[in-house]
Amino acid sequence: MKTIQSFAILIFGLSTLAVNAQNKLTIECKPEHPLKEKINEQQYSLNFDFVIENQSTDSLKLTRLEVSAFDRQNKLIQQKFLDNNGTAPSINTIPNIEWNSVSKRMLFNPFPDQNSMAAKLEYTFVFNDSIEIKKVVIPTDYDQKTDFILPLKNKILVYDGHDFYSHHRRFDYEFTPIKQLGFTGNFMRYAYDFVVVDSEGKKHLSKGENNTDWYGFGTDVLAVADGEIVAIETNKKDDKTFDIPSLKDNPLTLYGNYIVIKHNEHLYSIYGHLKNQSAIGMKVGDKVKKGVKIASIGTSGSSFFPHLHFEVRNSINHQAEGLPSYFKNYYLILGSNKKEVTTHTISTGDIIQSK
Repeated sequence: MKTIQSFAILIFGLSTLAVNAQNKLTIECKPEHPLKEKINEQQYSLNFDFVIENQSTDSLKLTRLEVSAFDRQNKLIQQKFLDNNGTAPSINTIPNIEWNSVSKRMLFNPFPDQNSMAAKLEYTFVFNDSIEIKKVVIPTDYDQKTDFILPLKNKILVYDGHDFYSHHRRFDYEFTPIKQLGFTGNFMRYAYDFVVVDSEGKKHLSKGENNTDWYGFGTDVLAVADGEIVAIETNKKDDKTFDIPSLKDNPLTLYGNYIVIKHNEHLYSIYGHLKNQSAIGMKVGDKVKKGVKIASIGTSGSSFFPHLHFEVRNSINHQAEGLPSYFKNYYLILGSNKKEVTTHTISTGDIIQSK
């Protein structure tokens, strides 16, 4: 009888823990309505984050995460999951799965690729194998009303884009040092790092120790569309450094030398890590035309080597969120073959060239 009572007390205690923890666990989707980035006719990609806050004193561990995709008639299309089963559990592909006592952490959406018919996604989070919370995500169609060309004429490697593994996507604005600088969203969520390559796909001469060893250093940077310059810096050295604390006052400091072009009320293109003094003559208020040279590739700011950082976003403040970008009229280079592309998104690893 005593054993049965002890077992009952244990079960009651675990149930109470589950209820208490569940009531003090919040899951927020940021952005609230993620944008559908069209990959092809069958798929789109969802680039967003979950901000999970444990307001209890209990330690919680994510042991299963499932997503169910539904069409507009609320019929199930597809279901995927990560769990703690096996000797190398798939849930461990998520870097942060523990919330110890009162804590707040970000979880990058681990299921970015979705069927084009998916209109609603239902995520089921399971903590400690017993606490279940559901979160419904309604993605939004993204329509780019302004046509973009590529910002470089050369043959270029998409060195780093914004796929699931890219550092642009994995900007943790819940990380305390980042939060203290004032950032509340991921402004480079859909950014690209473009590197100029030669006919053999090489990025530089020798070991690339000097800026001038890189084929792209000093290459012309072009405006992707008509617009107006709303922010510019051209005096930083090409020395791969920047002042981190200054990000609190100017979030664009990250890019060293930069130009920001406003295309409409909530559409800005940013060109970063530009060469020192290469935008001399340009100033805030200047109207620029699509395809005109605005600067040159450099290695200023937070840059490991000469390349162009390009991104599109909805503002230039600390609350900015990134936006997808689709480019027109270019070639996708596939070894010795060239595929003509009319309008499309591009991915990490692609080698491309403007027409």
